[in-house]
Amino acid sequence: MNNNYPLPTIGTIEAVSLPGYGVENILAKIDTGADSSAIWANHILEKNGKLEFILFGPTSPYYTGEVIKTSKFSKVLVKNSFGHKELRYKVDIKVLLNDRTIKARFTLANRSNNRFPILIGRRTVKGKFLVDASRRNPSLGNQRTALLLAKLGNASEAYVEALASEGLDIERITYDQLVFNLGGEGSNSISVDNGGEDLSSYSLVYFRTSNVYGHTGVSSAIAQYLSNRHTDFIDKAVVFNPDPPKLHQYVLLSDNGVNIPKTIFMLPSRLQSEYEKLVADLGLPFVLKDINGRRGKYNYLINSKAEFDRTFRQANDFDVWLLAQQYIPNDGIYRLISLGGQVALIFKRSPDDGGSHLYSSSRGSTIQIVDPDSLPQSMLNLAPMSAKLMGLQIAGLDLIQDKVTKLWYCLEVNKAPQLYSGSFVKEKEAAVAKYLNQRLRN
Repeated sequence: MNNNYPLPTIGTIEAVSLPGYGVENILAKIDTGADSSAIWANHILEKNGKLEFILFGPTSPYYTGEVIKTSKFSKVLVKNSFGHKELRYKVDIKVLLNDRTIKARFTLANRSNNRFPILIGRRTVKGKFLVDASRRNPSLGNQRTALLLAKLGNASEAYVEALASEGLDIERITYDQLVFNLGGEGSNSISVDNGGEDLSSYSLVYFRTSNVYGHTGVSSAIAQYLSNRHTDFIDKAVVFNPDPPKLHQYVLLSDNGVNIPKTIFMLPSRLQSEYEKLVADLGLPFVLKDINGRRGKYNYLINSKAEFDRTFRQANDFDVWLLAQQYIPNDGIYRLISLGGQVALIFKRSPDDGGSHLYSSSRGSTIQIVDPDSLPQSMLNLAPMSAKLMGLQIAGLDLIQDKVTKLWYCLEVNKAPQLYSGSFVKEKEAAVAKYLNQRLRN
């Protein structure tokens, strides 16, 4: 072998094909910082010594639904970002990259919330290609920039024209054009004009306005969404919110595998005219709640168009922005107190006599301490996992279990979980004191 033979050069984003599966020209991320390669797969099942899986997911244009079966696979236990061990499967798949067919070892993974469904790591390209980070694949087309604005106007139009005259492919997008679809069974999305292309498909998102009519939580949620998908945006400070509101929380949690009820958000001027769409997507009843969350204030269970209209009139009077969320039938709300990554206490608030979904103590709801051993470990793991995502050492996590499907859903992560008020104050004080003493000793 001639070691001086020049290796072909590729960029960090390349179009690849999978000859064995009829997949052509799908964009892949070439990441020399990643040791191994990964591909989006679902319905992964090991049965009778064979592995079954389906490439991509129903929301992908490359999804065929074909069940692939193989007896040639390996298994590995890996730690996820929360320190929990997960079983992963690896298979060999032939890839056509830069007119060269190579055999790559792929980890099968859920990449539904990643911008690129295929990631190719350094083991796959080592000795076969040189990676040039400055190289751009022609199949990517023009680099497009989205200028995100609170509203359109003559000044912003002139600004875009001036930037475009310098050779930029730039578009004006206003916040009221964006539709958030989070949680549920599908992939998360923030689409332009309800079902249009995803905001993350732009090469760069320029937050010309991040304080949207006094609400910073919308822009920080968008920035978190873009960051999770490796879409560049400016300014980076937009994503930093010391007290992330519910909308920001839901992006962060659901993008990282924590179940939340299906959630839809649009600016009030648009959402209040979408009752029929919300009923079709969420069913009746559904919940309308403040995107900033205020201890149950501005949190409504909607059963009719009349209730919907009345709720929006009240919210508009107080400049409250609402999101719509699927109602999960349940037998109570569990509050898990996480201290330093450990579940210290668990409380359960039972349904009240008034039929409220908020389970108010003034209406007869009761609260009790729950033994952690009576609950599944998978549910208990959600508390430290969610607290870590939020960057919190002390947190309260509100969970409910669907009475029908038995799935657990997160409603909120609270950085101030009523530790010195409410019920069982002595127990909470003792748990916090124990945690603080441990911190001091360590």
